[in-house]
Amino acid sequence: MNRNKAEFDKQTILAVITFSLLTFLIIIQVSWIYRAALLEEQNFNHRVAMALKYAKIELGNRAPYCEEMTNFLCGRGHEEKKHVKKYWEVDSIIRSSLNAHKIELPFTFELTDTLLHYSKGRLFTPPSYTQNLNGLTDQSGFQIKVEFPTRNQFLIGQIMSQLGLSIIFILFVMYAFLVSRNLYKREKALLLRTTDFINNMVHEFQTPIANVRFATNLIKKQKDISVKTNEYSEVILEETKRLQHHVEEILRVGCSEHNDCDLDDLDMHELIENVIQSFKVRLTHSNATIRFNPDAENALIKGEYGPVSLIISNLIDNALKYVAKKPIIEINTTNKDSNLIIKITDNGIGIKKEDQQQVFEKFYRVSTGNVHNVKGFGMGLTYAKKVTDDCGGNIELESNPGKGSVFTLTFPVIRL
Repeated sequence: MNRNKAEFDKQTILAVITFSLLTFLIIIQVSWIYRAALLEEQNFNHRVAMALKYAKIELGNRAPYCEEMTNFLCGRGHEEKKHVKKYWEVDSIIRSSLNAHKIELPFTFELTDTLLHYSKGRLFTPPSYTQNLNGLTDQSGFQIKVEFPTRNQFLIGQIMSQLGLSIIFILFVMYAFLVSRNLYKREKALLLRTTDFINNMVHEFQTPIANVRFATNLIKKQKDISVKTNEYSEVILEETKRLQHHVEEILRVGCSEHNDCDLDDLDMHELIENVIQSFKVRLTHSNATIRFNPDAENALIKGEYGPVSLIISNLIDNALKYVAKKPIIEINTTNKDSNLIIKITDNGIGIKKEDQQQVFEKFYRVSTGNVHNVKGFGMGLTYAKKVTDDCGGNIELESNPGKGSVFTLTFPVIRL
């Protein structure tokens, strides 16, 4: 329960961090769009201000020589024809000045004697752009006020490509997050179903294995059984033990990724001798040879007897299975740099270089070529790596196809 809670907490923290990062990215994008819009607006405002200054200069060039223009700018004179004529003349001057500054938007203007200033307001709030006419007339306080009805649409259009890309990016990030979340939930559900299946399968195996072992022991206890029957009973017990080991592999590797192991003091020489002894019947029937050279002065390590012995058993078992000739297995132990080095060498079919990194992955099985009927779950080496890691050691592989393999186990020794 505690492990499930810890796993849930870890997943929750990861989800919160991921969501926070995505939110941060979205905020950055929105901020970037806002800044781009502000820059575009500032650039537009600057160009309008410069255009109105140039328009004032042009009006100044005409006003001293044209009484009608002066009267129009000051709001004097009531002759409609002249008023309209001068209105369009001023309109033309303003338009030319705006066009010179690459502003080709429809606009309206009016002359006023009210001291107005354009409102900066919020982004895209339509302002009134004003230019005072002081110095052009004999009266002060007159201004030209210009407004652009389509200004907002123009500014939005200027950043539309950036805005579109940002919206697409934000939507893509959100979509990727949702897809990843759904895939994670689907994979988690699949893992839970797989774990339940493995648990159920293993427990279903336990009863028949126990019954076979019990029945075989009863046969062996019979007083007048033949030598052959006794020999076959030994084989059945040996294979039952191996099957039990495979079941333990499934339980340990398939269902539990975070086993807490209580490490004991192990004499690896004694452990290896016991494992070799358990293969006695099988070695005889397969005409195999095991040479054990216990050269290490210190063979004491920290580990669990069952898992560590299962590593040695699996490596010997593989050496007996993956071979195309008479099996010859050599086990050597040495000490180096406060470590115990165990080398298990065989004369089997070997492993291709491209497969050597993958053999330690769960459920991965190398193609056996011409060696047929090789059974297994593809978890022996995965289990070996996990146990050696738990004991503070490691496992390495050297192999050449057709020449055999060398598995090197390294464990830190207990200082005597």
